[in-house]
This record gives sequence, C-alpha cells and structure tokens, in this order.
Amino acid sequence: MTHKATTKNQRGVALITALLMTIVFLVLIGALMAQMIGELQDVGAHSNSAIALNAAYAGVENMVLQIEENASGPGHISPAPINYTYPSPSHASYASTVTSTWNTSGGLVYYQISSTGTETNSGQTRSVTALVRSFPYSYYEQFTAGNSGSVFYVSGEKFDGPVYNGGTMNVWYQNPSANPIFNNTVATTTMPNFYQGAGMSSVTYANVIWGDVASQGSTALQIGANPMQLPTFESNLAVASEAYYGDSTHISNLPTPGANGLYVNGVTATSGSGALATGLYIQGNVKVTPCSGTCGSYTGNNEVWTIQPTGANTIPAAYTVAIDFSANTTTVTQTTNCGGPCASVTYSGVLSGQPSAGTTAGNGAIFVDGSVTLNSGTVHGDYSLTVPDYTTNHAQTITLQGSAPGVLYKDQSPTSTDELGIWANDIKINGSNTSTGYEFDGSIITGYYGECPPCTDGTFSNNSYNNGSPQGTFTFYGGLIQNINGAMGISSGGTTTSGFDRKYKYDARLAANPPPGFPITNRYDIIAWLDEGQ
Repeated sequence: MTHKATTKNQRGVALITALLMTIVFLVLIGALMAQMIGELQDVGAHSNSAIALNAAYAGVENMVLQIEENASGPGHISPAPINYTYPSPSHASYASTVTSTWNTSGGLVYYQISSTGTETNSGQTRSVTALVRSFPYSYYEQFTAGNSGSVFYVSGEKFDGPVYNGGTMNVWYQNPSANPIFNNTVATTTMPNFYQGAGMSSVTYANVIWGDVASQGSTALQIGANPMQLPTFESNLAVASEAYYGDSTHISNLPTPGANGLYVNGVTATSGSGALATGLYIQGNVKVTPCSGTCGSYTGNNEVWTIQPTGANTIPAAYTVAIDFSANTTTVTQTTNCGGPCASVTYSGVLSGQPSAGTTAGNGAIFVDGSVTLNSGTVHGDYSLTVPDYTTNHAQTITLQGSAPGVLYKDQSPTSTDELGIWANDIKINGSNTSTGYEFDGSIITGYYGECPPCTDGTFSNNSYNNGSPQGTFTFYGGLIQNINGAMGISSGGTTTSGFDRKYKYDARLAANPPPGFPITNRYDIIAWLDEGQ
C-alpha cells in the first residue's frame, strides 16, 4: 500500500512538472514568435524602404535623361516634373523634379534634382537630392574621339579651354617655348607620346619640361580618362526634326518634303504664314552667306542669310531669309527664277535661338539635306547649320569659303547671345583663297558615333594644307569636336611652312548654352547624392 501511494505521488509530481515545462516552453515560443514577427515586420519595412529608395534613384536617372533632351534648348529650360508609377506586379512610384539650375562662369551647367520614391503597398517613402553636371560637346575647345595615331599638339598652339583626346595623343613641344600648349584641363584615355625640339626627340613622362607643355603642370593631364563617344545618328536626325517639324521627336528618318527647296513650318517657305514654329529645312546643295547690319536692302538689328543654288542637285532659286530682331519677324524672299513678281512671306517670330523681348526663344536649327558652301560673313543670333551625318548618309560636306576675315560673330562679349554651330561628317576650308588667315566663330562637329575604328573619316581639314606656302593663322573662337584631327598645315621645328597655323580661343558661352539642337556628350556627372530619408 505504501509503495503504491509513493508511485502515485511521483506520477502527480511528474505531471505537474511536465505542465509547468509546457507552459514555460509556450511562453518562450510565444516570445520567440513575437520576436520573429517583429523581425519579419522590420525586414518588410526595410524591404519597402529599399524599394522606395531605389525608386527615388530611378527618378533622378530619368530626370537626367530629360535634362539631356532639353540641354540644347535656349535658356536651359528645366524639364517638367516627372510622376511615374511602375506597372503591376511592381509596387513602386517616384516623383522627380529639377529644383534649381546654375550656369557657372566656367561654362558648366548644374542641376539640383529632388526625387521621392514610394513603396505603394505600405506607403513607405524615401527621398534623395542629387547634384548633376552636364557636358555639351561645345564645352570642349578641342575634342578628338578617334585613334588615328597622328594627333599632334605642338608648341605655337595654345588651348585655353578643356581638351579631350580619345586616341593616341602626341605632344611635341619646343624648349624654351613662348607659351605652354595647354592652359586648361586635358583628358586622354592613354599615356601621351612626348617629343621635344626641332629634331622631335622622344621624351619620357618623367623628363617632360612641363612649363612648355601645360601651365598647370602635370596635374593638368588626366591620363586614363573614360572613353567618350561622338553624337549618335539620332542626335543628327533630331536637328533635322527641329528644322522641319519644330520638335526633336522624328528621329527615324530624314523628312521627305518632296522637291528641292526651302521649307518653314513644314511647307515651302514662301507659301507659309503665321507664327514661326520650326527652324529652316533645305533640300538640295546650297551656298550660304551670313550678314548682319547693312545687307543689301536690309539694315538694322538683323541677320540676313543669303541662300543660293550651287552645283548639281541644288535648289531651284536664290532666297534671302531676313531675321529682324527688333520687329520679331522672319521674312523669306525668293530673289531669282521667279517667273513674275518674286514671292515674299513674313512670319512672326525669329529664326534664331536668341530670345526676343516678351516672347519665347525661336528655333535656330538650320538643316540642309545636301552639301553646303558657307561664305565669310557676320553672324548675329543663335544658330546651328547641320547636314546628314550617320552610317548610311554621310557624303554631304560643309566647305568654308576661305576668304579673310572668315565667319565672325557680330558680338563676342561675355553677355552676347551670338552663337553658331556647324555639323557635318567632313568640314573643309578652301584655304587657297587667303594668305592672311581666317577665323571661325562657333563650335564645329565632324563625325558620328560608330564611325571609328577605322579612323579615316569625320574630320576638319584644309584643302590647301600642303600647297607649299603659309596661309596665316586659322583662329577657332569656340571649339573643334571631331573624329580625327585633319591636316591644317605643315610645321617644321615649330614654324609653319605650308597651310595654316592654328590658334584656339575658348568661348565659355558655348559650354553653358550650346547652339540650338547641338548635342551633348554621353558624359553626365552626378557629383553629389544626399539621402534625405523618409
């Protein structure tokens, strides 16, 4: 009896112990489950925050793309705010806006972008602020994309603006030299070859006399820079679209207006009317002469483009396009081959990127589906002159008719709005017409992305570089952007014996405000990020 009672008591104790342990385990498991649920919630909140942050970053990237589309516009008009929701099954959205824009005295343009991302299921938000710096091609005083192995920078040349070389860079300096070659930054993808003296003796990097090469010494050279590309064919077609349609969206093919001639607002220029909504589109080879001030029967605050037939496949008659900035009008007049009274049409608005009082800026894109001879003259206003330059269509050229003084701005002051850009696969100067030099004011682009290698095309050159006699100094007031360096002259021991000397003068205005329709580089620096949190 006593034994059975003891056993029964022991079983009761064991049951109680088991129940207590079960309760303890349930409490522990409950706490663990609560902790796991909390951690899962934290993980979910972190995941939602990450989704919102990634969306905010995407908003900045999208706004940078929109800036790229607008950077060539007059006055750097900031893009409109972007509000975007990703389609299902994604659950994110962002709102992005440009909050500030600055043009610096050095020519760079800065944009402050604010972007807020949202994880739409939870409502979790994250905000970022970014500072973005853009680089139009016209930012560079000298830009060479290709690798021809024959790009030389020599004493006697002087670069006051930024230089980029995407291929083999050869620096040939004289000692002593009156001035260093480079007086600003130089970016190159590979180590340059250095040469010294009339005998062109090879010099190692460690033995370069930097006072003859760069005013800032070796720190001026950024060796191993990321490669940069020339504009794509879409950029070239965008200028044609601006000139014919008045927008930059028609980038699949050139316009097809039909007969050779001049077109404004998408119709024959002398048959249109009303407000100017486009640039000037020309089909056929032409000769173009700029003039400002007293230009035949025109006088005043103006720019008059005389457009004449030349060679085969040309336009049927000559025209003047008179831009009157005071009256805010553009008048197109046919002057030859009229068959009666010559037609003349006046549009409201100016064919120029220069803003007029009380109005928005005009569109100064001039596109020629043909080759152009550009005569010496004076430019007042803001224009680009472009011919086709892409893989399947790059035979057209622009030739500068090389009589002194050249193609000059009416006003070169820092506050001037006179600007010009020209773009063709090959641009040449007929240097045989001058022995006293030539000046071109503006930015030059030759070549397109994908043309190099092989690097045999896309160049600016002098037709008479080897004619055996010096032709004076060719002055670039602006910038030269090209696939490869073309021949301008022949130098011996630092002295030009044939063709042109070259002189570069930097125009920071072209960097801050590129000519109408002129493209920008593939280089965009997001130079600062700030995570603003929720």
